[in-house]
Amino acid sequence: MKRNCQKCSDREFEVPEYTLEQKKMLSDLKANKKLGELITKIESLHNIKSIDAKFNFMHINTKYGKCNRCKVDNLKGEYVICPKCKALNFNWKV
Repeated sequence: MKRNCQKCSDREFEVPEYTLEQKKMLSDLKANKKLGELITKIESLHNIKSIDAKFNFMHINTKYGKCNRCKVDNLKGEYVICPKCKALNFNWKV
């Protein structure tokens, strides 16, 4: 699927259909600040461009329900636009 974030860019980027296991693994990598490994893993799992992998990692929430950008703490849904700052969040419940 294609997504974009109004706060980052008008550019659409590819968001793969992640499995629950992949979501858990990628969320753990982000939480542990293993960003290089996270980008490489996204690229290799789904054979997507590096720029798309970077956009993906930037939007993975570090805490479920909490916006990465403005810290609003009531997000609902999996791929959601923050009602306050309009940033895209991969709000995975893992």
